[in-house]
Parts: sequence; C-alpha cells; structure tokens
Amino acid sequence: MQYSVETITPSSQNEMVSFLKEHDNSALFLLSNFENYGAHLTDAPYSGNFKLIRSKEQVVGVFCLMRNGNLLIETVLQESIFALVFEACHQEPMPLKGAIGNWNFCKPFWEYLKAKKVIQKEVFISKEILYSIDLYKQDFLPQPHVRLLTEADYIQWKPLRLDYLVEEGFVNDLTEQQLMDQFLAKAKKKIIWGLFVNNTLVSIADLNAKALDLGQVGGVYTAPIFRQKGYCKLVMQQLLRDAKEMHKIRKMIIFTKEHNFPAQKLYSSLGASQVGYFALLLGDTAD
Repeated sequence: MQYSVETITPSSQNEMVSFLKEHDNSALFLLSNFENYGAHLTDAPYSGNFKLIRSKEQVVGVFCLMRNGNLLIETVLQESIFALVFEACHQEPMPLKGAIGNWNFCKPFWEYLKAKKVIQKEVFISKEILYSIDLYKQDFLPQPHVRLLTEADYIQWKPLRLDYLVEEGFVNDLTEQQLMDQFLAKAKKKIIWGLFVNNTLVSIADLNAKALDLGQVGGVYTAPIFRQKGYCKLVMQQLLRDAKEMHKIRKMIIFTKEHNFPAQKLYSSLGASQVGYFALLLGDTAD
C-alpha cells in the first residue's frame, strides 16, 4: 500500500475535519489546535503545520508537530507509516520530542523513535484511560461554591496549577507570561472553574481542548489538605453543567492515568464510559 503526506490546504481542510470528527475520542487536541491556531506554524507554543496522510484518495491520518516539539497524531494505520511520519516531522524547524494521541499508534511509534535514538531520554510516559460523557443524556445540579474563574483569580490559581503539574509529573514548558496568557485566555472563554472555601480557591478544573460541540477536561486538581471532601466532584458537576448549558457541548472527553482509581471512580459516577486508551509520551533528544 502506498501512502503520502501532504500539507493541509484550504481545499483539504474539510476532509481533515471530517476525519478527525470520526475519531473524536482521541483527536480533540488536533481539532482544538486547528480551531485556535489555524493549520500552520505560528509563534504560539501549541501551533504547528497540519498534515494529511493519504492512501490513494482516502484520508487515513492527520498529524501536527507543535512548536513545543510534541506530535499530535490521529491515524487508523500503524507500523507502515512510522518512517513517513518521522521524515515529515524531521523537515520541521523543531525537534520531535513527544507523541500524543491514540495509544495503539503512539506507543509502538515511540518505541520506533527510541530505537532510532531520536528520543534519548524519556521525561513522562503515561497510558491514560479515555472516557466520554454524552451531556445531552445527563443533568447536573448547580454548585453554589463553584464558579468560573476571572482575571483576579490568577494569583490563587497559579500555585494550584504548578502543584498539579508537579504531582502529575508534567514538565511546565511555559514561561511565566505564557502561563498567565493561557489562564487569561481560558478565563475570557469561560472554560476554567474553581471551588472556593471562605474565599480561598481549593479545587480547579478546566477545558484543555474545545472544538465544534466537543470538549475535553483537563487540570482537575484539589489542594491536598482539602481532599476527600467531595470538592473535585462538585467542580466537575458545575463544569459539565456549564459546558452543556453555556457552551452547548454535546460530548465531553476525559482521560486519566491507568492506575488513578479515585479519578476513575469519580468519572464513572458522573456518567462517563471508557472508550479506549490515550498516550502522553514526552521525552527529549539528549540525556
């Protein structure tokens, strides 16, 4: 079978979106980045040049190497296109450092990159369970202690966000200004929430991707001294209510670590169903 890679053009954008919608459980980062940053590389850290993989006339994959070096990819193929995808990434101005997407493709592709010594140091490796919730089949009660965060909340949100990244094992690859800009953008879009106890922000969550009628939950975190009080569930209930009522989101995607059993129990209690596995594979090009 012959496969080819081509850069997205205005005439092929509809094909790309249609393919990604068919695989929306694991393709929402791609849909969201396309909606937010367009199809081509800019100064934004999560922008990149979107590319199609074709088999004859049929689209069988979409990928984008972001400015920060992480590859977002959705494809129905596997080993036969590893070299093709790598070569396309190698032509970009930034080195390939990570792979994010469906586990069934990304994990063997990651092993391929390590064998070629493209990835010489693993920074973060996680097999995540994918969940989805049909919000049109659920009702969520309003939570009086949870609200959308505003610009004034940044000073309380920042330490919680940084503690979340450390606890999850993520590397904070944003500058102070980029972190603030990210928060302010989410506050403006009304996609970031927090629970307050006596005016103290103790639990947070946001949408880390949103496109069409789809949303993806991220950054769910409660300060350790306030855990086991049900605060996380309250934040999620308000998030899901607002996503449905305010943003008209039909389907919500959530992923959590394979061994994070409390989170799995929480998401199941909210009506979420397991729909597959997601890969977060981050590394570097040198020891």
